[in-house]
Amino acid sequence: MINNEDAPLLDGVDYHQHALNGDQQQFRTYKSRYYVLFLFTLVSLQQCNQWITFSTVAPLSSTYYNSPIALINFLSAVGPIIFVPFSIVMTWSINRYGIRKNIMISAGLVALGSVIRSIPGQGNKLFPLIVIGQVFNSVAGPVVMILPTKISATWFAPSERTFSTAIGTLSNFSGSAIAFIVSLYAVDGLHLRYLLFAEATFSILIFAAVCIYFPEKPPSPPSATSFISDIKSQTPLGSSGDIYQPQSLLQSWKTLFVSSYQFMTNSSAAIVTIAVALTSGTYAGWSAVLTEILLDVYTIEQGKMFGFYGILAGIVGGLMCGFAHDRFHNFKKILLFLFAINTIIYLLFSLMVDGYIPRYYWLGQLLNVSGGWVINGFYPIIYEAAVEVSYPIPESIGTSIISILLNVVTFIAIMVGSVVPVYYLNYFLVATSLISFLLIFFVKEEYKRSKNDNLIT
Repeated sequence: MINNEDAPLLDGVDYHQHALNGDQQQFRTYKSRYYVLFLFTLVSLQQCNQWITFSTVAPLSSTYYNSPIALINFLSAVGPIIFVPFSIVMTWSINRYGIRKNIMISAGLVALGSVIRSIPGQGNKLFPLIVIGQVFNSVAGPVVMILPTKISATWFAPSERTFSTAIGTLSNFSGSAIAFIVSLYAVDGLHLRYLLFAEATFSILIFAAVCIYFPEKPPSPPSATSFISDIKSQTPLGSSGDIYQPQSLLQSWKTLFVSSYQFMTNSSAAIVTIAVALTSGTYAGWSAVLTEILLDVYTIEQGKMFGFYGILAGIVGGLMCGFAHDRFHNFKKILLFLFAINTIIYLLFSLMVDGYIPRYYWLGQLLNVSGGWVINGFYPIIYEAAVEVSYPIPESIGTSIISILLNVVTFIAIMVGSVVPVYYLNYFLVATSLISFLLIFFVKEEYKRSKNDNLIT
């Protein structure tokens, strides 16, 4: 049930009091939440896997499609370019139409893009089809980046939310890890074709699974804020009538822009957004060209393993940090520690690549794994922190704004790497990590959403 004492008024409507009308609202979780999260992770994993496929086999792709390396690297830049405008549309769509319809659209776009990319052929005449396939896959990107916090809030209890967000968010990175390891077996044009066929088959199967069963929400909400959010998403701003009245098309767009403005004018939310976008966006762009950065230091195969182990370590780090944050709510100290360590690690990595310290393979991998663990460790914490400090703004709004800025920085990093020596991105990553560390000092640590969940008795 909900304790109405000190319950907040949102948009002039006392939602907590409304929850008390009639039967008392009961909160519970369902085992099906694990299935929903698992299926979402498959969609997210496959979307990222296809985004980075050609970067992991850039020399082979350049030869097979008879196109310069710069054009192959451009395929990675398509994602950030497409992400920014479509994230606005997808955020509105998620707020208006919910989780199920949008994950079906996302899975369908990933499948369609993979089928187009797998059309048989060779040479530069086929390259436009590859670009089209990348575009469809990239349009699906905003959904898989925005939904993790929404799924956590809709399906999981407050004590599970950060860990759930960690799984949903980091599943995207696991797609990159798979791409790096699979690329080791793509040694010629025939194997590249097999790889694209396999991706298309897997994408179609995932899309079919989503269509068959992917529920919108559980029968009963898992928390008070989940219940309130569900009601609020259906309520026109300033409405004094039936609060279950669905929003009109115009009203839903108004809600999106009003909520976005409120999020961006919240100083702590804005600082958290800038901090994660600077470092994580640079890291994403850096990862896309990591094999090239290491060409003069290690073999191509060793360079690919750097990408794989770094991402794998990041997945473990994110899950561990997400689990820890669910039990020890102190995101500011955790983030300060992670950003500080991250800055030191990548400074040492940069010096190693430049030859100022020995280029031992084991040392490079140690720094790479440590950096991956740290830099992806703060992902779920940042997303949940943004939701906490900006509550009652919908989860999808903050996640969308963070993702937009992150992709802008990713695009800038990729473009910088195409006009200057790629190893300069090492120091770019160090600088952005240091700036992010300093920014976190100015964040006011608040747990507004958790405070409202504590109204449950």
